[in-house]
Amino acid sequence: MRGAVPVYLSLPVARLPGVALDNAHLIERVRSTFRGNALEWKAVERGIRLVFQSCGTQVRYLEDDAPAEPGLHASRRLVEVLALHGRAPSDLDTVIYGSIARTVFEPAMACEVAARAGATSALAYDVVAACAGPILAIEATVAKAAIDPTWKLGAIVSASLSEGFLRYDIPRLSELETLAAGLTIGNASTAMLVGREPFRHGGRILATHASGAVQHHALCKVPTRGHFQSARETIVALAAMVPAHVATILGRNGLRAEDVDLYVLHQPSDRVLRGVARALGVPAERVPQLHHLHANTEASSVPLALRTLHDQGRLRPGMRVLIGSAAAGFTMASALVQWEG
Repeated sequence: MRGAVPVYLSLPVARLPGVALDNAHLIERVRSTFRGNALEWKAVERGIRLVFQSCGTQVRYLEDDAPAEPGLHASRRLVEVLALHGRAPSDLDTVIYGSIARTVFEPAMACEVAARAGATSALAYDVVAACAGPILAIEATVAKAAIDPTWKLGAIVSASLSEGFLRYDIPRLSELETLAAGLTIGNASTAMLVGREPFRHGGRILATHASGAVQHHALCKVPTRGHFQSARETIVALAAMVPAHVATILGRNGLRAEDVDLYVLHQPSDRVLRGVARALGVPAERVPQLHHLHANTEASSVPLALRTLHDQGRLRPGMRVLIGSAAAGFTMASALVQWEG
């Protein structure tokens, strides 16, 4: 992207639901529906605790008993991010919804989000790519900016998978492998802006990159009528593909792994991110591990991580930041950002 018209990313806004559930609460949920005997339960409980220990899961935030409304939550975040950066809904040329959470298959959830926020003249569409959706939406927006001189400002929003698609009844130990990952998922909603002008809090997008390994598409899925399923250990093993993906975007821009100050990545597991840091040959603190704070918020994970790091004082002007996600599919997407404020 060297020599291209500059495109900037804003600091996201992010919100967690009000209901915090620790591991003990989740285990009790599973226990309340378990139909096996005491010995079988002991094995299932041990397996769940090992998953939580491996991932670093401590707490997740879920919606209350009200019906899930991802469009409502995403639209509220959109209004908030516009206000934070001094923009109006009428300024938006595009609104992209980067999540799988939805109440309808048609039209695009982005249409509802934009309408609720008052961005009634914006082009609105969805990028559905599991946890990588918002990062691929950044790439789509950068491409739009490159070919459309009239485009000025876009928004990328997310809302995590609703609790209705998560399953807490694990009838036997043999089903723990495909259902355990759902116990580490929590909700969140986020919004960030992408535009031609710098944001007071944000950075310049230097490059984007996306790649896939679609032969693994069946390993993690949410059926249209069913519950979240994941071959967890196999999916975790695929994280070994991430360093090569990162090396590609860095190599294209004449950089080495040590030239990046922060790798703000999807947060499925603290163990996974520690492994990525080792493979890249960088200190673990350059690959922040935040899963323990709010679990796996899937499509909202990277924007939420950016906001969390900013609020912690760890995201600072002058930093070179790589944001990225590996997702079911298997899809990988990343963006290199020079943080400016």
